This record gives sequence, structure tokens and C-alpha cells, in this order.
Amino acid sequence: MAKRNANSNYNTNLASEYMMMSMLHRCGFEAYLSLGNKKGVDIIVKTKKGAICIVEVKGVNKKDDYIIGNKGVFDFADNLFYALICFNGEISNLETTPHFWLIPSKELAKEHHHKIAGNGKTVFVSNKKIREEFGRYKNLEYLSTYLESN
Repeated sequence: MAKRNANSNYNTNLASEYMMMSMLHRCGFEAYLSLGNKKGVDIIVKTKKGAICIVEVKGVNKKDDYIIGNKGVFDFADNLFYALICFNGEISNLETTPHFWLIPSKELAKEHHHKIAGNGKTVFVSNKKIREEFGRYKNLEYLSTYLESN
């Protein structure tokens, strides 16, 4: 049997979405995965008070920058979070754990946290910046606090 390649962008994104769903459920959150190739929402999470939280999942295998979108604008809302997942070049190694951050979109919407490429369309966030400046959003701590209070 031929060895499958987990390094494709499609496989990385699927692995990232299911990993995030697993983490949310393991922490006891009520989360729902949106299915489809051109969906507008990746995961919907219900808060303790019944409000809806939206999680957009962006995954990379190596320490590449996270591509957020291709419309030239950065989407943000009070209830929108970005789950940024990095497999550190080890996506095929099932014994490693990827690093992940859940960051409020309003935080990433600040001008100096995201960039728009020279083509005027591709919006991205620096993986290096996330690792160096967003430690308080690593794992599920911030989202847990948000879901408990909303």
C-alpha cells in the first residue's frame, strides 16, 4: 500500500479542525463542526449562557504564516475566535502534539497583528509573532474564560 501524504494543505486543515473539535469536547464544551469545502464557519461553540461563539481554524504544518483569508479584509467580531494550529513540521508523527492558540479576532484585527500581502488580497498572521507575543492565548484558557462569562 502506498504511503499517504499528510503534508498537503487540505489534510493539514482537516487535521487542524478535527484536533480543535477534539480539544473543545475534551474540555466539556458544546461544539459543532461545519462541513463542506467552501464553508464560512469552521466550528460553532455554545457558551454556558446559550450565546454562540464562532471559531475559524487555520492550520500549518511547518512554521509558515497563517493565511486568514483572500478578500483583502480581516474579518472580526466580538464572538469570533481564530484557532491557529502549528504541527511544527511533524504532522505525520502521531506522537507529537501540535501547538495551538485561540485568539479573539478583535485582538488580531489590530493593525500591527495582521498583514495584507502585496497582491492586496491575502491576509495573514505571522507565525513567529504568534509564538512570541500571544502566549496568553495558547491552548484553551482564554476561550474557557470567555465561554463561562458569556
